[in-house]
Amino acid sequence: MTRIDFYVLPELRLDAREHFAARLAAKAFRQGQRSLIQVADDASVERLSTLLWEQPRNAFLGHARLGAPGVDQRAPVVLAAGSELAQLDPASLPVHDLLINLELEVPARFAAFDRVAEIICQDEKVRDAGRVSYRFYRERGYPLHHHDLARRQASGPT
Repeated sequence: MTRIDFYVLPELRLDAREHFAARLAAKAFRQGQRSLIQVADDASVERLSTLLWEQPRNAFLGHARLGAPGVDQRAPVVLAAGSELAQLDPASLPVHDLLINLELEVPARFAAFDRVAEIICQDEKVRDAGRVSYRFYRERGYPLHHHDLARRQASGPT
């Protein structure tokens, strides 16, 4: 069954979610996993693509756009915008390890992944959407894990 991780960031800024997603994808790659990052639109894909050129620092994390012609879909990170993920048969997904969700609703095909990362910042709209997603997963019996990054920062490094 798919594991669901909620990462609650202390920042209000919406772009903090993209920065954290890039770091999380880099960490997954170092652990031998591939990621698919679901975003809202083409502008988000472009911003995230730029971030992935910088993660980790002074390095490049290979990435590709889902379904882009002539692009290697075996890249460590695959980016999907809008409804691109919903249009695919789960068996044809290029990645099944980690889905990083930057949309404000539960992503289509989430159950085809081993793990889903929901990234929540302190923006009211994002927090409210996160609560709805949390209830959705909980009501269906998915294993939920909560990571309060504000609390971790306050207590210092572990």
